[in-house]
Amino acid sequence: MILTGNIPDFLWPDVLLAAVYIKNRCPTKALDGMLPYKKFKGKPPSVHHLWALGSTVYSLIAKEDHIKSARFVP
Repeated sequence: MILTGNIPDFLWPDVLLAAVYIKNRCPTKALDGMLPYKKFKGKPPSVHHLWALGSTVYSLIAKEDHIKSARFVP
C-alpha cells in the first residue's frame, strides 16, 4: 500500500492501522466467511467513508479561524 499509494515512509504506522481497519471489514475463512467486525459488534460495518489510500484531500479552514491565525504574532 505504501508503494502503490506513493506514501512517505514516515506514514507507515498510519498505513498499517488503515490495513488492519480494512482487513477487519473483509470476510475471512477463519470465521467461515463472516466479517470480523460483524462477529465482534454484532452488526455489519459501514464502509461508505473509505477512500483509496493516497487520495488527494483538502482541509477546509473556517474563515474566522483563518483570520485569527493570520493575526497571530509569536
